[in-house]
Amino acid sequence: MDRQTYLKLIDPAITMVIKKGQDYNSGPTLEEYFPFGELSYTQMVYMKAMRLRSLMQVPKPNFEGKKDTVLDLINYCVFYLDYLDKQEKI
Repeated sequence: MDRQTYLKLIDPAITMVIKKGQDYNSGPTLEEYFPFGELSYTQMVYMKAMRLRSLMQVPKPNFEGKKDTVLDLINYCVFYLDYLDKQEKI
């Protein structure tokens, strides 16, 4: 897969995180959503992976589908990556 294709595929994840960020801007910081550091990030990635796994067993989900769940999973992984980068700088 080339860079352009990769960026095109993850662009909806970027758009999603920006739009959700606008909804949550007046709320807690990202760090407050993950109060237990690495454990919190790992837990959210795990929960999204479990959500995806459960969607595999449903012929047609009522609300959030596989694609939305994968986009959320990408964003939680990026949040975790950001956390790890910040930890390396400490």
